[in-house]
Order: sequence, then structure tokens, then C-alpha cells
Amino acid sequence: MVEIIPTYGMNQEFRFRVFDITILGVIQGLKAPPEKSVYRLNNAKPCGFYVEAVHDEGVDWLNGYKATPGELRCRHFGEFCIEIAHDDPALHQGENRLEIEAYDGPTIESVTIDFKWDPTPMPATLDLSDLSRFSSIQQVGQVVNGAFDLDSAANLIRSRAPVAPDALLVLGGQGKSQEATYRVRFLEPHHSKWLGLSDFHAGMVEGVPPRGIKVGWSSAGMAVAMPSGRARSFLAWGDHSGAPSEWAIATNPPAEVDTERGRAYRVRHQIQLTDSFNRVRFRIWPEDEAEPSTWICDENTGKLPPDLPRHSAASFSLFQHMGMPVEWSDIRLRPMPDTAFDEAKPEAARQPFFKRDRPGAF
Repeated sequence: MVEIIPTYGMNQEFRFRVFDITILGVIQGLKAPPEKSVYRLNNAKPCGFYVEAVHDEGVDWLNGYKATPGELRCRHFGEFCIEIAHDDPALHQGENRLEIEAYDGPTIESVTIDFKWDPTPMPATLDLSDLSRFSSIQQVGQVVNGAFDLDSAANLIRSRAPVAPDALLVLGGQGKSQEATYRVRFLEPHHSKWLGLSDFHAGMVEGVPPRGIKVGWSSAGMAVAMPSGRARSFLAWGDHSGAPSEWAIATNPPAEVDTERGRAYRVRHQIQLTDSFNRVRFRIWPEDEAEPSTWICDENTGKLPPDLPRHSAASFSLFQHMGMPVEWSDIRLRPMPDTAFDEAKPEAARQPFFKRDRPGAF
């Protein structure tokens, strides 16, 4: 039996955090990719949406990726992703109705999702130290990849196992220079490529050629810890898109950091973002120890060619790549004046990588 199962059910809610509303789910029971998959928003004309057509059995996700048009957006056969632009003329403030149809031979399977849309921008300052006032994860943030759950009794957010490639939960609104602090705990570090930690997400861009799903990851500053005892920061535009202007800057070789299973850590993650310059830095330390004064990773766009695209804004997000769940709590976000940063040295910046020309699988 073929069945369309939205990840967050038939009643959902979204607030303006990023440029697209993302509705995720899986079509179970498919023996072959659907002949056609469409959605209708508030009885507007039908639009196609992406359904993963490539199985992932035998894929070594820790050291590479599977060859699929969707790149890292959908892991399993039958997963789907619907992206609705925040300025879509058919999108209404308040109540909306989304009809989803999948054509499996002569059979048409369909479901209807009702969702609320609030276009009000998020405040620049965010205090998520107390999650008890929320009843669902969609009241806290928007899931763009994978799945996350709210554990209000434990006052934390947890990635859902098995963790997806590039699982992403956007919490903050779009802003310039910012700082996020939070508590994090790694439940089972093994079988993870990246344990997280977080990203100042600058949106997804279309692939070249287009795939029916946006595959190009843009980051104004990612913080990553790895179970191998290493750490990186990333800056990127259109990563995995195949676009001529795709670029990435990464801590390479990676920095060193020690993390232990079950131990609680604190993280301070900052970005400096102006019209022409982007910088990211972070540090992570055991919760029961004093905060260090040095940064584990500190990267900037000082050597990025001037004709390549820059980010105009970014939204703080929780991030993980594969493995078992990670827990985040006591999350706080605040804007920062550029004067709060010491002077960066663009001449000491790393050379960017272009397209997929980069060492290792990152």
C-alpha cells in the first residue's frame, strides 16, 4: 500500500526564518519512483515536487555521498521535499491548505495538510533557555533537512535518529553579525561524520542544472566537531549546487578538539557579516570547566574573489551530519556590533575552494 506520510503531520505551522517554507515527508510503499508528484497550495495551479528516486543501501555516508540529483537533501528512497517561497502569491498569512498527490501507476495517492503561516520576522535577540512554553518543534524553528524533536520535559532539542545527511533546524531570523551560545551533549558519537554543531544558514540555492529541489547549501559560518577529535569552520555559497559561482572556505587541515560521549559542553559561535566581508569563529569547552579565551576555528572571506556572491543575511540553526542524536539546550542568540570583533587579517585568510575541487569529502 502506498501512503504519503508528512514528517510533522497534517497540521503544521511556520514563521519567516528563511526564504522557503519546507514540508518534508516520505511516500511509503513505492516500488518505483512515482510517475508524477504535485502539490496545490490553496487551489492554485499544481506544482511538481521532489521525491528521492535513488536507494541508499550500501552508501558509505561517512566517507562519501550517493549519486543522486537531490545531493544531500533526501537520504532514503521515497523521501520528499516541498519548497514554497515565502513570497509565493498563493501563500496566505494565517491558514493555508496544501494538497499533495503522488501518481503510482493508475493509482493517485493524496493527503491534505493545513498549515499556518506567520510572515512576521523573528526578533534579533532570541532566548530559548526555557522550552516549556512550546508544544511542538515547529513553534521553535523550521526543519529544512532531516528531523528534530522537542523534549519540553527535559528542556532540550534532539535530532531524530537515524540522523539525516545535513540535518538542519533553523531557529533565528535573518540578520547580520550575531552570536549564539548553547549547551550540547553527544549521546553516541560513533557513526557520525560531523557531530554538529551549528550553522548561520544563508539559504539553499538551485542546482545547475535544476533538480526540482534546491541543493546548494549556503553558510555564513558553520561550526563543526567530529568524533575523530577534529573541528572545522565553513563558509560557503551554493555548496553541492554545481553552479559556476559555487565556493567554500574551510578549516583545512582541521583543528583539534576532544569530545566525550554523554558529557555536556558549552559553545560560543559568532559570525561577522558585512556587505563585503564574512567571518566565522567558535569555541567549545566542557561545561564544568572555564571558558577558554582562544577560538578553535576562525575563518574569513578575505581571499574570496570580488566577483563571487556574498551573503546579505543569515539565520542561526542547529546542524548535524549523520549518526545518532545530539541534544541542544540553553540556546541564546544576540546581534553583535562589528566593533565587538577584533580586527581580522584578510591577507591571512585561506584560499577558497571552487565547485567540488576540495580535499576529502566535505
